[in-house]
Amino acid sequence: MSQPPGEQGDDDQGASAENVPAAAPAPTPIRASDAEREQVAEVVRQAVSDGRLTIVEGDERLREVYAARFRRDLAPITADLGPTETSLPPSTGSAPVRRPLGRIERPSTSWSVAVLSGAQKRGEWTPGRTHSVVAFWGGAELSFRDARIDDAGLTIAAVAIMAGIQIDLRGIPAGVEVTVQAVAIMAGIEVLVDQDTRVEDGGFGFLGAFEDGSGAPRSASGPRVRVRGLALMGGVSVSRKPLAVEGGDDGDRPAIEG
Repeated sequence: MSQPPGEQGDDDQGASAENVPAAAPAPTPIRASDAEREQVAEVVRQAVSDGRLTIVEGDERLREVYAARFRRDLAPITADLGPTETSLPPSTGSAPVRRPLGRIERPSTSWSVAVLSGAQKRGEWTPGRTHSVVAFWGGAELSFRDARIDDAGLTIAAVAIMAGIQIDLRGIPAGVEVTVQAVAIMAGIEVLVDQDTRVEDGGFGFLGAFEDGSGAPRSASGPRVRVRGLALMGGVSVSRKPLAVEGGDDGDRPAIEG
């Protein structure tokens, strides 16, 4: 018996159903690695440095970066900042991979004062997020090589009046940003960095010198140090010095003072 045009029999409907492809399963999300999170974090840090993001916006996005579990979570964070390489496998090159430092318990401020005397901080100690050092007719020596610093970074406010201050930032972990706000009045402030530290110098000398003698860093993956301020009839200097230069200094560290 013939079928009316436009109608299908049971056999035709069964054949049609068999030809419909099954829905493809959703792809399994790929977990993000520490290296991939750091790639995105560096894009955010650079955007803050360039002025495309405010410090508050940058801090919010960095929290999102380090909380991301999958690659798909990282992509939206920098979608308005330009392309990233999070879709690629992590690099297998010899460049060091910066790791998230996380946050530790630190005071908001801490102080070192040397008035007609000396102040010294070395070994393991915990500076505040802003550490202020004042030296007047005295001397201060601060070493942050073993200091407990997290990814919140560090601001050092240094004021020297007819005095001397040495700030040793060698050994600061990669991923940390340090800002040195230096004022030297008839005095000297010396900042030491290691070979991997990126230095940004924005100071001003009036009847004095504000000098960055550090040169280019050995790699682009180290910590970042910004030096700002004023040298009035005095000097502020930045120089690179490998840790091994001072023989015996690493093995015998005096107690923390000041």
